[in-house]
Amino acid sequence: MADYPFKADSMEREWRFTLTDPILECNQGAFRLCISQNGQGRAERIAEPCADQISIQTMTTMLMGYKRPDYLARIGRLNADEATIDMLEDAIEQQAPYTSDYF
Repeated sequence: MADYPFKADSMEREWRFTLTDPILECNQGAFRLCISQNGQGRAERIAEPCADQISIQTMTTMLMGYKRPDYLARIGRLNADEATIDMLEDAIEQQAPYTSDYF
C-alpha cells in the first residue's frame, strides 16, 4: 500500500477491515489501512476483529480501478458502512485500468 497512489485529502483517513484470500493464508486477517493527507498509504495487521469484509480479489479489482467501491458494495463484494464506502470512493483515483502486454 505504500506505493499505491491514493488521492490527497484535507485529513488522514483510516479503514479497518478483514481480508480473505483462498490462496495465500498470509494475506488473511484483520488490517488497518491509514492514508495520510498527501495520499501515502500504510497497511498493518491488527488483532481486533473488524466488521468490514473484503476478499483479495475484490480489493485488487477496486485498487486497479476496474470497479468502484460503491458498485462492489452494491453487489455484496465489499461489506462496509456508507461512510467507509464514500471515503474509499474519494481516496481511489477513477481511471481506466491499464495493462502493458506488448502484443
